[in-house]
Amino acid sequence: MFQNSFIQDISGISGLLPSVHGDADTGGGGLVGLLDNVLNSITGLLATGGGFQWFPGIATLGFNIHPSLVHFPIAFLSIFFLLEVVGTWLVNDKLRQVASAMLFCGTFGAVLAAAAGLYAANTVPHGQDVHEIMEWHERLGLTVAGLAVGLSVWRFFSKHHLVGMEKALFMLLSTIMLTSMIFGADLGGLMVYGHGVAVQNLQQGDAHHHHMHRSEGGN
Repeated sequence: MFQNSFIQDISGISGLLPSVHGDADTGGGGLVGLLDNVLNSITGLLATGGGFQWFPGIATLGFNIHPSLVHFPIAFLSIFFLLEVVGTWLVNDKLRQVASAMLFCGTFGAVLAAAAGLYAANTVPHGQDVHEIMEWHERLGLTVAGLAVGLSVWRFFSKHHLVGMEKALFMLLSTIMLTSMIFGADLGGLMVYGHGVAVQNLQQGDAHHHHMHRSEGGN
């Protein structure tokens, strides 16, 4: 009796929940269907002896880790610039101290992303039509990394005490860094989503058009 009552209660609750992928996919829909689908998936996985792969997207990248790293400096340096502007406007040293932490983290990420990008440029197949875009993306990335390093060193030794023209110059360089990062990110998106650079099922077909970089002996 308890078992029948429990099943009825669960069935009643599941009727109040939205079905997942419809009744046909979950064997009745609702909570009961969802649990049944999960159990069937686990059973199938164990029956086949595994096959589950952690982070398949990262595994697809292989040695090209640039796409995995590039988002960190974008996030950190953007937050740095926002906090720096607000902290300077409000004369709030605490905000500027947090901005400094964001700058240091963003600089570390920018250097790693730039290094990984240089490696990717010489290993990822791409055609001549993409080469000019990649060259500008590379220049902008190196500009961001170089300015970030310079601003970090300046910030570390100044201890947040910038006045007059020093503060104006610091903000100017920060603005140039952020602008370069925005345009560089846009070109990166153009290469991937517009030309399919580093997309496996596309780059295999473009491999015979692989452009040789200077470090490989090309011009």
